[in-house]
Amino acid sequence: MANLKLREKKFKERYESYIQTLDCVHCGLCIPFCPTHGITGRESDSPRGRIYMMRGYAEETMPFTRESLKHLDQCIVCRQCESVCPSGIRMGDMMESFRYEMNNTLPQKGWRFHLSRFLLKHLVPYRRRIAFVTDILSLYDRLGIRRFLNRIVGRLGLSRLRELDDLFPNLPKLSERRLETDAHRPDGLYPAEGKTRMRVVLFLGCITSEWFAPTHRSTIRMLNRAGCDVIVPDAQTCCGALHRHAGFLKEAHELYERNASVFSEIEADVLVVNAAGCGAALKEPPESCPQGLGLPVRDICEFLDEVGIPKPDGEFAKKVAYDQPCHLVHGQQVPESAVTNLLKQVPGLDLVHLEDSDRCCGSGGVYNLVHPEMAAPILDEKVDAIVASGAEVVVTGNPGCAMQIASGLRNRECSIEVLHPLDLLDRVYSS
Repeated sequence: MANLKLREKKFKERYESYIQTLDCVHCGLCIPFCPTHGITGRESDSPRGRIYMMRGYAEETMPFTRESLKHLDQCIVCRQCESVCPSGIRMGDMMESFRYEMNNTLPQKGWRFHLSRFLLKHLVPYRRRIAFVTDILSLYDRLGIRRFLNRIVGRLGLSRLRELDDLFPNLPKLSERRLETDAHRPDGLYPAEGKTRMRVVLFLGCITSEWFAPTHRSTIRMLNRAGCDVIVPDAQTCCGALHRHAGFLKEAHELYERNASVFSEIEADVLVVNAAGCGAALKEPPESCPQGLGLPVRDICEFLDEVGIPKPDGEFAKKVAYDQPCHLVHGQQVPESAVTNLLKQVPGLDLVHLEDSDRCCGSGGVYNLVHPEMAAPILDEKVDAIVASGAEVVVTGNPGCAMQIASGLRNRECSIEVLHPLDLLDRVYSS
């Protein structure tokens, strides 16, 4: 008994968040829903196995090897296990906390770790730096350098480089990328059409502020049609989701606090987010900022489903499947109906069933970049389901998922279009 109490004391002292691992009763209900276990079939690649290893490490009963760390690192943090767990485990919190511990206690790790930390610290939180890099990437594409290098890569058989290029989206034109913020608009906002019902703040994100700026424009137009004034603060920054996934919790908390200082000063009714991963991060304040952002946070589809949209004046006569982003359905617990209710209002749209629509696509932030051997078969399952659905268009509310699914469809030479739900809705009203 004394030994057990000593182990528990060490456990609590080392990292308090791992108390959550004691909630796992090892029932195994999560195992069929874990995408990585579905690939390898190994207990160590299941939520139950990972919790067992984290608990052993925290209690100092299980020394860590390169192999055991590999299994923990291969968790995609899709959080589907959270949705089915009868004990209410918080796998996302546990993995983030564990990775933070590993980052700060184990000898580091090589060029990938240092490169990711550099990019997350010095590029991702700064929209103007992202804009500069995006301009270079756009020029690289427009001048034909991308096509030229792809031919060389193909001849040399460098399949990994080709896979990375496949993930690269078609960048919007410069005029579409530069979204005006409150620092550049004379009136400081995008006014509602007709009578104003609500004042809404739009979250821009990091990469999405440039690569998916047209989706932001679609979001603003839809909010305006729904009677919302839209404010786009210039001083906002990255949500910190990628930092959290990588275990850089200090940096993630600093970003959250920076956003809180911006949003808490704005007189508005709600903060809307059109990227599922960002929304999940913003809805879960760190301990250093328990008061949150000063505004309630809503996913854009969740919000429009609540307040309603005007009757569409166009139609979209195609078969459409809805893929549920993990961090929307499992992270934010936003039901499928929040999106499908909006889609069902579109004249001519045929909403088709997508098997396992809430199952991960393999994107996982940058998971598909650092674990391509695991992400590829997970993506294959998703593409198989999309093709089998008979859809002409698949909609998904997360930029990483959109890029991942689009790359999988291109590799199958499928002509199925990938859209954000707001891009589809805006297209109907603009037609």
